[in-house]
Amino acid sequence: MPPRRLRTLVVFDTNVIVGQLLSKTRRSANARVYDLWLVKRALQLVVSPPLIVEYIELLERLGIEPRRIGRFRERLMTAPTVTRVNLGKRFAVSRDVDDDVLLATAHAGRARYLVTNDRDLLDIPLGEHRQFGFEIVKPSGLLRAL
Repeated sequence: MPPRRLRTLVVFDTNVIVGQLLSKTRRSANARVYDLWLVKRALQLVVSPPLIVEYIELLERLGIEPRRIGRFRERLMTAPTVTRVNLGKRFAVSRDVDDDVLLATAHAGRARYLVTNDRDLLDIPLGEHRQFGFEIVKPSGLLRAL
């Protein structure tokens, strides 16, 4: 496993997690990005308590097996490839207020990338990005950047 200081700090939107779960192939951009974190350990996932709750609630709504959800929750709480942060500054620049948690988590964790498929986040004007300190990219954009 690469040392923590060499891993790229990222926040995954819930749609990336779901995208990899629903992917019919491990070659999709969502699955490849997820594998960079889980299998290759090249990424350091940044999460906050509200984001963990969002991940778990979504997996439950999708009917994912409770044991699998439990293992995922445990990984988020204890894995060395996960950085847990408390939220600080809140941003209100996305069209969807639910995205504020993602922006605040990425900012508090000093993430380099917020990885999403959400147009509300991807359409935030580049001028607004300067205040974040991180880039908002699609999974395919992260793969190109790395």
